[in-house]
Amino acid sequence: MIQSDEDITILGEVGRDIIQKKKGFRFSVDAVILADFFQGKKAGKVLEIGTGTGIISILLSDRKEIEKITALEVQPEMAELAEKNVKRNSLEGCIEVVLGDVKNMKAGNVYDYIISNPPYMPLDGKKINLHDNKALSRHEINLTLEELVKNAKRLLKPRGQFFMVHRTYRFSEISGVLEKEGFSLKRVRFVYYDHKSSSNLVLIEASKGRKEILEVEKPLYLNS
Repeated sequence: MIQSDEDITILGEVGRDIIQKKKGFRFSVDAVILADFFQGKKAGKVLEIGTGTGIISILLSDRKEIEKITALEVQPEMAELAEKNVKRNSLEGCIEVVLGDVKNMKAGNVYDYIISNPPYMPLDGKKINLHDNKALSRHEINLTLEELVKNAKRLLKPRGQFFMVHRTYRFSEISGVLEKEGFSLKRVRFVYYDHKSSSNLVLIEASKGRKEILEVEKPLYLNS
């Protein structure tokens, strides 16, 4: 049942659709390109940290590298919406939506793959509405970059793969945090709005506990 404050976004290429809040947090192109960037060598278990509407997990659900996806979300309203989208697309057998904080997950060395479209913006002292799901999704209120990487390391199996999208201006910082926590950069792809613009987003794949030869892929232009 679609509520009056919701609408539907059609995902034409994969034959799915997503319910979103008209005035709440809505997924954007970064989620779509991150799902497309994902690569796995074998079938395995996936953890998505911060699933939001469930868009990334749903886009990944038909991939051959996927056995089971745990879609983790800390905000009750968003977890409920993600669960609604999973059921709407008949993906209960592939995706389990879990309400919780990644910092409180007890298990370790469980997942073959972890993927995340995390909050991009560090706290800068400005007043933020802590009850606004847009603010929680965009700012490092509940999960900082360092906490994300530390917990990804804890939850990944040895030689597991970590995928994320983030702001390009923080790439140097991200690289340093990943190296500090024992990750090795494997693939990087810089994203541009068009050929005239500077890069705004970066897609990253890193390996836990395995030395990689970094591959910098061809730029991705969203409007060619």
